[in-house]
Amino acid sequence: MIIDAHSHLGYDVAFDLDNDENLLIENCKKYGVDGAIVQPFIPRPYVEDYKAIHDRIYKLTQNKERKFWGMSSMNPHFRIEEYAEETERCVKELGFVAAKLTPIGHAVNPASRDGLACCDVVRKLGIPLMIHTGNGGSFADPIQVAKVAEEFPDLVIVMAHAGSGGGSIGTASYIARTHDNVYLEPSWVDIAALEGMLKEVGCSKLMFSSDVVDNIPVELAKYRTAVKKETDLERILSGTAVEVFGLK
Repeated sequence: MIIDAHSHLGYDVAFDLDNDENLLIENCKKYGVDGAIVQPFIPRPYVEDYKAIHDRIYKLTQNKERKFWGMSSMNPHFRIEEYAEETERCVKELGFVAAKLTPIGHAVNPASRDGLACCDVVRKLGIPLMIHTGNGGSFADPIQVAKVAEEFPDLVIVMAHAGSGGGSIGTASYIARTHDNVYLEPSWVDIAALEGMLKEVGCSKLMFSSDVVDNIPVELAKYRTAVKKETDLERILSGTAVEVFGLK
């Protein structure tokens, strides 16, 4: 089984990217991906725009061709009441399994006042939080995730991209090894770095993801090249995500 732990839907105003339902479904079918956790690309900074893309993701989760789950994403600089209300709606009414913070797209340090307030909302809802790391300057440095993990030891955190692109892959691996509540999602990490992660943190803390649909075959080839044991490969391609996000 293959579960993509990090995929997107909608139009991204920060990076000028677009991904629709048909493209996502067809690429999952083409490359044998059984299901995906889908989060919004970054919409315009209005609460109603976030609600609209969350509703669109919910509709995708009703698709019968492939299994999809939702991951909420709200601008962390909204009023905390608005952030909490919409995130709670996504979890309790729409059945979403996680939330996302994107320092590079939302201009937020996860360990800042606004960042920690959002983390506390997610923690109270009892779902994992995915945090973008790597590209994005100091806000996206995995060291900021360490601060969050220590502030909220009962919050499960997934470091998206595992520090890739920001010169901080080693830091991400160290934080995942030394914090029980931190996992790695190593999309865009090269094979050499992935092999280092396998040695340092093991397959039980790693999960497959594409980030963008065109990256699915690249990421699958990376794991199938670097991971030698079939049981370890199964764990990375689906087992870790199933466990961390409580997928059913």
